[in-house]
Amino acid sequence: MLLSDSSATSTPFRPDVQALRALAVGLVVLYHFGFSWVHAGFLGVDVFFVISGFVITQVLLREYETTASTSLLNFYGRRIRRILPAATAVIIATVFLTYHYLAFVTGASVATDAKWVAAFWGNFHFSAVGTNYFAQGQPPSTLQQFWSLAVEEQFYLVWPILFFALSRLFPAVASRVKLTVGLTLIIAISLGLCVTQSLSPAGSAYFSPLTRAWELAAGAVVAVLAPWMAGRWRAVGPWLSLGGLMMILFATWHFSAQTVWPGAAAIIPIVGTVAILMGGTMHQGSNSRIYHVISSFPPLQWIGAISFSLYLVHWPIITLAQQYALAPLPRHSVYELLALSIGVSVALYFLVEQPVRTSSLLVKKRALTFALGAVLIGATYAAIYWHLHNFG
Repeated sequence: MLLSDSSATSTPFRPDVQALRALAVGLVVLYHFGFSWVHAGFLGVDVFFVISGFVITQVLLREYETTASTSLLNFYGRRIRRILPAATAVIIATVFLTYHYLAFVTGASVATDAKWVAAFWGNFHFSAVGTNYFAQGQPPSTLQQFWSLAVEEQFYLVWPILFFALSRLFPAVASRVKLTVGLTLIIAISLGLCVTQSLSPAGSAYFSPLTRAWELAAGAVVAVLAPWMAGRWRAVGPWLSLGGLMMILFATWHFSAQTVWPGAAAIIPIVGTVAILMGGTMHQGSNSRIYHVISSFPPLQWIGAISFSLYLVHWPIITLAQQYALAPLPRHSVYELLALSIGVSVALYFLVEQPVRTSSLLVKKRALTFALGAVLIGATYAAIYWHLHNFG
């Protein structure tokens, strides 16, 4: 199970997946910044879940089929380099700015949120305290965007272990067949919970990993079935991707904050995202100029590249400004804050996210990666408790 990070764990770059990331983060950001025509931009998070399930499962499959094994330590090392540096910077900066610009009581509340967020348990915390993502009467936490990151990491805590177990059980059965069956069961159970629990007045379904697992598993299924689709029905691929895009845009326009979510309504954008991933897989190697021009459109690729950093920073920027102003922001301020969010996310991407993720030293020395993770977590909690002790 112990392998070094190498090209065996890398996957071919997919510009269409990068463009899909741009679409997902764009929907979320525009919705949070109050653009009225993005009625249900929050579903961009659901699109992200499908993409994440697809990409992570691709990595696991490539490593397993190249080396006949799966290294859990390498997997979690990659997650540390990918997630913790940017997340740590945003958590510490958000706690500091909340104390500085908002009341100490609000700062203490957000510092308490940070303790859970830093442990990737923020979704359960926000659910337990009765946070309503769509509430208008109570200001949201400036760290509330981290709930989705917690859901992803909880899924990644379980899925690689389950992946390894399924790959080793019943040796006579092909691994991809076993994985498909296992993921189908996850989708069926999780989707059932999603539909039923979303109708509960408690509202916990929104933050629950049990009601969101089917979205990540849907992306994982596409990754598992990819070899059977690649290069086949190439003429169908672009149309399938276009149909999937239309489904996402329809859901974004048709649904709203009043829609029971995730619930059965989430099936539409999830199926749409799956269709885009399937269409791109079928279309690999084709020479359709129009498809490649659209999927490789430079602005989309650029936004897709910074999508993680943009998702992290845009929420505290807009919520801090709204709560500090104590009044609706003028439209020009919204545009200025949007530009600021993009600028900060670019800085975070180039100064923090990319250098750590691509560091050859950290890739080769796994112990250093875990040591870095411990230092970052320690720094986060030190900053939290310092603020609580001095200003709480």
